[in-house]
Amino acid sequence: MQATKTGNASTVFVVDDEASVRDSLTWLLNSISLDVRTFESAKDFLDADISCTHGCVVLDVRMQNVSGLQLQQALSERGFKLPIIFLSAYGDAQMGAQAVKKGAFDFLQKPYRNQDLLDAVNAALALNREMADKQNEKQKHLDLLATLSQREMEILDKVVAGSSSKEIAKLLGISYKTVEAHRGRIISKLGLKSTGDLMHFVMRGSSHCSDCGRQPLPGSSPCRPAA
Repeated sequence: MQATKTGNASTVFVVDDEASVRDSLTWLLNSISLDVRTFESAKDFLDADISCTHGCVVLDVRMQNVSGLQLQQALSERGFKLPIIFLSAYGDAQMGAQAVKKGAFDFLQKPYRNQDLLDAVNAALALNREMADKQNEKQKHLDLLATLSQREMEILDKVVAGSSSKEIAKLLGISYKTVEAHRGRIISKLGLKSTGDLMHFVMRGSSHCSDCGRQPLPGSSPCRPAA
């Protein structure tokens, strides 16, 4: 493995069993101030246990022992999220379609134009940054929701379901004023200004429960019993 650092936050991982290709790609990517780490085999890359969250992979299709497509499958099973750009001197349209169908970002033929490779890498990095920003935003939401008490989460769940404060008070056997006080604290803790903001905040990242069909709050169990 060869590592070349230029100080950029994103890293391009090059996996190719030809030293000349690795060297060429390192020079090309360094020319636009990208950090590069190179690997001569799929096994080396898997053994490295990459945990980087900002970058992409430039991957040769045909390599000894473990092919690029097999590596793609192994990475998918590990939940690896970085975009993959395939390179191949032998690949055809069917192979490229197979790679893209399995989640590859792009597929380029060797010999490739330097600018085409740089364009593909820059586009992959832009996609990766966008995905990372969305994940960070979702985590911030989850962190804020974690500051709510069980009762506040219960009331929030019913607010999102469309229940009024009077309806919530009746359902929970508490006073209308108590519900309103909880709603005010919920909005304050989440750094929001109104119930409208609250609805928008919660709906981002929520998913339907497979058991009851409702939309649970992010981070909550699908069907939470009343407190």
